[in-house]
Amino acid sequence: MNEPIQHPGGDSRADAIAIFCLILIVVSTAVFWVSHQ
Repeated sequence: MNEPIQHPGGDSRADAIAIFCLILIVVSTAVFWVSHQ
């Protein structure tokens, strides 16, 4: 199945949510690691 390279409207929000979740996980891990050091 061939996926179109650009989805109008959908991808930008999905990418933003994915990046936000990734940053949130990294920050949470950093805070946990520092607080339990």
